[in-house]
Amino acid sequence: MKSPLGDLILSEHPIAALRKKLQSGGLLEKTPFKCWSKVVILLLVVGVLFFAHITLPLGWSIAMLIVTGLFTTTLAMTGHEGIHSSACNTRAGNLSLSAIVFPLFCGMSMEYWREKHNVKHHSFPNVIDKDPDIHGWPIAFSSVDYERSGAILRFFQKNLQGYYFWPITLLAAHSMRIEGIRFLISHPMNASKRNRFNRVWLLDCSMIVLHFFLWLVVPILAGITWWMVLGFYAALWAFVGLFLSMIFIVGHAAQPIIYEADENWRLQIETGRRIKMGPIGRFFFVGLDYQIEHHLFPSASHFSLPKIAPSVKRYAEENGWNYQEIGFFRALWVSTVYLNKAWKMAPLEKLNAKPVGQ
Repeated sequence: MKSPLGDLILSEHPIAALRKKLQSGGLLEKTPFKCWSKVVILLLVVGVLFFAHITLPLGWSIAMLIVTGLFTTTLAMTGHEGIHSSACNTRAGNLSLSAIVFPLFCGMSMEYWREKHNVKHHSFPNVIDKDPDIHGWPIAFSSVDYERSGAILRFFQKNLQGYYFWPITLLAAHSMRIEGIRFLISHPMNASKRNRFNRVWLLDCSMIVLHFFLWLVVPILAGITWWMVLGFYAALWAFVGLFLSMIFIVGHAAQPIIYEADENWRLQIETGRRIKMGPIGRFFFVGLDYQIEHHLFPSASHFSLPKIAPSVKRYAEENGWNYQEIGFFRALWVSTVYLNKAWKMAPLEKLNAKPVGQ
């Protein structure tokens, strides 16, 4: 049987023995009850917080936005489990979880996220022109982006990017929502005739329409002034964008950016990092504190990743591969410092190679 990575026989694949060990220990089994329970609990918590925003004075409501944004972000992250089919044993279960969380609750296309995240990012993390997460206007994630930019944008990337990166992330959630809608609009024109209006596309579109109706129209019909509804929506999802960026940026920023990936399994290890934190932090990260393990086994439940991690770390060290693990605040600092000088950071030709041009 052939591997999707080329002519490698699956039984001879470098991580075959590791996968077999984890499977024998039951660590790759799905945990649908735990995943759905977490979604339901978060929905209840967010619902209570939303009710508090409606009933409390405006000052208290504004002060609560950070807390509400944090739990809203965590709920949004559970949709990531459904997209990776790591929550449930059935396609219907994973699709249902994804549809409830992504298009209905977040207003973001699940098919857009699958294409951007599963297909492109996971296949080629930190690979130039293949990973969309290292090419995001107006930010330069390497010297490649800087060289491709115009004079005004270069000035920003060289002198201001490090200071304005985090304020820009306040737009991240809104930007992904807009990009998702654009993806859905263009899908019928880009897909084959048979798949133009498939069931998932119809579900995605209908859930997004329902999202805006429930979030914006219903509160106004209930008597809340339109400017308060729009203001709350814009501010809440601005905080979600900030928190999402804090979760995703620490997983890969300041790790090698390369032109060519000839060993995919090693690429998944050496371009990511493990974020060390306690059980409370793990609750909010929904598995992305174990970025390396998640990339090697994306269909594994995030509840199992803490048990998978020691075996992955040992396996990486045995093969001489760099397995990085640092604390969350240290990772934030390293990532921010890197972004301040990313404009001049040349990618590697391959892992362990010298930067191009040196």
